[in-house]
Amino acid sequence: MKVTTKKIFKRIFKITLLTFFACILTIALIILFPQRLFANKIKYKNFTVYSNDKIDDNIKIVLDNAMNLVQKSELYDSNYKYNIILCNNSFYNKIDDRLLGVGRTARATLKNVIIKVRIDPKKNLAFPTFHKACEESLTEVIAHEMIHCLQAHKYGILKFNPFRHPEFWKLEGYPEYISKQKELSSKDYSLTSDIDRYLNLESKATDIWVLSEEGGCEVPDYYYKGKLMMEYLMDIRHLSYDQILRDAASENIIYQEMIKWNNGLKRLRVKV
Repeated sequence: MKVTTKKIFKRIFKITLLTFFACILTIALIILFPQRLFANKIKYKNFTVYSNDKIDDNIKIVLDNAMNLVQKSELYDSNYKYNIILCNNSFYNKIDDRLLGVGRTARATLKNVIIKVRIDPKKNLAFPTFHKACEESLTEVIAHEMIHCLQAHKYGILKFNPFRHPEFWKLEGYPEYISKQKELSSKDYSLTSDIDRYLNLESKATDIWVLSEEGGCEVPDYYYKGKLMMEYLMDIRHLSYDQILRDAASENIIYQEMIKWNNGLKRLRVKV
């Protein structure tokens, strides 16, 4: 039976299409389930840690401290299991950079906490290089990403994913608020002082990066502003994260309300 040119083109098209979808599926599986790409792993409590390098046993202390922070969240689930992927200088990291962008310190996907930069668990440090080379608390980095995992776990991946999610201040402000709990509970910490600090920076620049800790790392505007707004809503107005997500008030309305509260406290201190 004679095969026509039209049939040949149809077969080629079908094969090309199937190959394309197979490639897309393979890449998606690698991104979402990268565990098999790593030579070493250890299991510890609610964590499984993966790495191509030998895994420093000090990571267990870091994970315990991160869990202590996450337990302060209303999203905390004692049965939830996390994969900690240490992928600096790995093949997986190169694929991730090409698909999702270069520069991130870490990110969360499903149950995976992806740590993309060099770390030193013994010193509890991560070493971001995106905005500038600096040192950051590894405990806080991991706790922040664990909260992202729990956001998707509690509210569903359809509401919390890279393409659809709440406003950035609600998305990132809450993980920042939880990961900074040790700092926020310090007797030397003051929300009003931090608000004044942010207002001072806001008055001087439009592209705001805020120094976040002693290691010289700076966070973008929406991380820091979101943390302040979340702290105001949760610690001053005593709202839950669930209530904050359901509140339809705009970011600007909440922000101005916070500034008004802060100014009211300053006027009260002047009178006293």
